[in-house]
Amino acid sequence: MMRTLVPLVLAALMQTPAAQAQVMGDPEVIRLMMMDFGLPTKLTTDAAGDPLIESRIDGTSFQVYFYQCEKTCAAIQFSAGFDLDDSMSESMANRWNREKRFGKVWLDETGDPFIEMDIGVAGDGIGRKNFDDALDTWRIVLSDFRDFIDW
Repeated sequence: MMRTLVPLVLAALMQTPAAQAQVMGDPEVIRLMMMDFGLPTKLTTDAAGDPLIESRIDGTSFQVYFYQCEKTCAAIQFSAGFDLDDSMSESMANRWNREKRFGKVWLDETGDPFIEMDIGVAGDGIGRKNFDDALDTWRIVLSDFRDFIDW
C-alpha cells in the first residue's frame, strides 16, 4: 500500500507548478503563480513571438515580457503604459527615476510614460516568497506611479 501511495503523492505534487519552492522562467508556471496571487492572466506572445502575459492589478493593465528564452527564460519584465492627455516631461520622469528605487520610467515618442520592473529568474530561479514579494512590490510601484501622475 505504501509503495503505491508515495508515487501518487509525488505525481500530484509534480503536477502543481504553483507549489514549487523556486520560480523558474517558465511562462506557464509564472502565469499560474500570478493567478495564485489573485491576478487575472492571459498567456500569449509578443510581436517577436516570445511569451507574454497580460494581466491587471488594482485596475491597471500591465504586461509581463520574457527574455533570453530557451527551455526557460532568464528574465521577466513587468511593464505598464499610461496614455496621458498631456505629455509627461522628461524632468518629471527623471525625478521618478532619481527618487524611487523600484520601477524605471521612460517616455514614448508622444510623451506617454511606461514604467517597468525587471526580475532575474535564471539558473535556480527565485524563491516563491520572493516572487510573491516582487508581485507585491510591483503592485505598490503601480499605485505610487498612478498617484505620481494623478491617474
